[in-house]
Amino acid sequence: MLFAGLITQAANNPKANATFLKGETLEYKARWGLLTIGRAQTKIDPKVYMVQSHPCFKIEVKGQTNGLASLFYVKDSWSSYIDTSDLITHRTSRSIREGRYVLDETANFDHKNKRVAVSILDQKQQKYNEPKYYETTENVTDLIGGFMLMRLRDFSELKKNDTIKVNGFFEDKSYEMNIVYLGKEIINTSRGKVRCLLLRPIMPNNKLLNGKHSVDVWMSDDDSQTLMRIRAKMFIGTFNIELD
Repeated sequence: MLFAGLITQAANNPKANATFLKGETLEYKARWGLLTIGRAQTKIDPKVYMVQSHPCFKIEVKGQTNGLASLFYVKDSWSSYIDTSDLITHRTSRSIREGRYVLDETANFDHKNKRVAVSILDQKQQKYNEPKYYETTENVTDLIGGFMLMRLRDFSELKKNDTIKVNGFFEDKSYEMNIVYLGKEIINTSRGKVRCLLLRPIMPNNKLLNGKHSVDVWMSDDDSQTLMRIRAKMFIGTFNIELD
């Protein structure tokens, strides 16, 4: 999918306090070559929600194409409920509209029994089907939770080319992935020059991305470790998602 690509769980050395993230809203623009083809937004609700008796942050991610990209229509919306203490995912939902492809899905994480219950909406009856259960690893997280864990990870002890072992769950599979830390780099942004941490996930074989080294991620090298840019090399060209 256009706005998906990295599933992570940074189990080692997360920063202790995530409360500074509450209420944060970030706006992004998506480019294909020189064309701006869409926008995305991440929002962390200032309220705390109870999910399965656990206090959680609610994090929303939305993305939509515009202009010429209407030929490749995308309107995706994700919500994730992340534990306020250990940042594991307890519930996630997705609303996907990509061309003729339509999907509404919810997933509830049972960490005690290491499984996820996934339910999909029957579009004709407008009712969710009985859930399917999938086995997971311990303390697994979803896509959004993985990004938040990476933002809260302490990179100070890592050296260039060190590898972070990560886990996650997406759609109907548990994933194990390596993310290579490539050091620090200064990039030009709409806000001027920003010193960043550069990460490169080793991507599995797929029909969308052009090779295992096809995605690079830049996060600001400061306390917030804000996602500044994602660059994805696809078979149909290079996409950039940048903080606006």
